[in-house]
Parts: sequence; structure tokens; C-alpha cells
Amino acid sequence: MVLFVLYNTSNAFGLDVSFAQKINNVWQPVPNGGSITLYCELNYIIDEYIGVKNNTSGPLCLWMSKSYAQKQSTPFKDLFCWDKCYDMGVTKSDACLKYNSQEIRYIDLHISYNPLGKAGETIIKYTFWATGSVGDSSFIIVHLVSLPLGVEMTGQLPDLSLCPNPCDGKAVVTAGNAGWEEARIYISDMAGRRLMAVDIPKGQTETRADLSALREGMYLYYSEINGVIGKTHKLIIKK
Repeated sequence: MVLFVLYNTSNAFGLDVSFAQKINNVWQPVPNGGSITLYCELNYIIDEYIGVKNNTSGPLCLWMSKSYAQKQSTPFKDLFCWDKCYDMGVTKSDACLKYNSQEIRYIDLHISYNPLGKAGETIIKYTFWATGSVGDSSFIIVHLVSLPLGVEMTGQLPDLSLCPNPCDGKAVVTAGNAGWEEARIYISDMAGRRLMAVDIPKGQTETRADLSALREGMYLYYSEINGVIGKTHKLIIKK
């Protein structure tokens, strides 16, 4: 069964801010409300930057906070930098950073995670809001995973493709393997705002996708398998 979810991009997530993750030295867009997974071996640390983009037509002064959806069962240490760098016990920035309209910056949000020699996973939600924008926010979910020694981190990334491309609204999602518990492809506009989701049944290597609700134009698509976000690709709809 293929499930389609259409989102009202004007108010589905509120504040129009999106994000970017560096994969193989290329910054890939991550939509508002999306998630990323970062890995390290247990004797190392995760030290990464996440890009932040203001998609609105005017300037914003962005604040941020972090909250835990899941904590590694053994002691760990995580830090973040926004307007400055904060100790682990701090969950909210002391100041906001000014972003011009359509501006993206790649080094404002810096996160560091130390598993202290233990394997496990911590899930953190980073939330952003603007001065004068009450109750309106954007967020990104970050999975921080420390793996036992010897576990390969390659092969953890999703392997899904969508074809033909360009397509007339009828497409097929192809998987190189079906070894997952949960898999889907997301379709977003060029600003990274999520428009549609196609769920892929467990154990199925080909799934037909009806994209006829999308107008002609250029879009982005990316896969997610077991919570791991894959690379972003361009998709052309031509009817």
C-alpha cells in the first residue's frame, strides 16, 4: 500500500526556516521538520555543523533551544553553539542571530556529541523561533548514534531511487534491497518544504508512486530508511 500525505506549506510547520546537512562535502537541504542521523564509533565524538536558512521575504532574528526525545542510557555529553557555545545543561540560547531574507549560513549551528566510550543513541530536537513571532517555530530532529567498534557506518544510508525522471506524474520507487523496518520517499519544493510522502512497504523492492497531484516543474526528493535521511536529488515533473 502506498500512502500519500499532502502538506499545507503555508502553515504546516509555521516559521519558514529550513536546514542543510553536509554529505560527502556537499550541502544537502533538509526540510523544516525533517531529521538527520549522525554516526561515530564509541571512542570518538560527533562534531558537525548544520546549515540554517531563512526562506521568508523579510529578515528574522532567530533564537534556538534543544530538547531530548531520547537519551543514551549511559552517560554522555552534548554541546551546542549558536550565538555562542553553551555547556550541556543549557537548553536555550541567550540571544538571537539575524538572518536576511533567503539567507543561508552553514556555521551558526555547531553540535558536538561525546558518547564517553559507550554505544547508544540520543535524539535531540533543535527548535527555532523569531523575535516577535509568538507560537511560530521551525525544528530539526538530530539522531546521534555511537556504534560499537568494527561496525561499518557505510551501508547505513538509504538506497532508494525514483524513475523515470523527468516523469509525467507516474513513477516507480526502486530499492536496492528491502532490509528495513520503515522506508519512504519525501517530495519537497526547491525551498525544501515537504509536499508529499510515499511509504514503501517492508520487503518490497518496487513501489508505484502517483505524483499526479504535483504541477509541472522542478522538485527535490530524498529517502528515509529506519530514520536515516539519504541524499537529495532533483525531480522534474513534465506533463
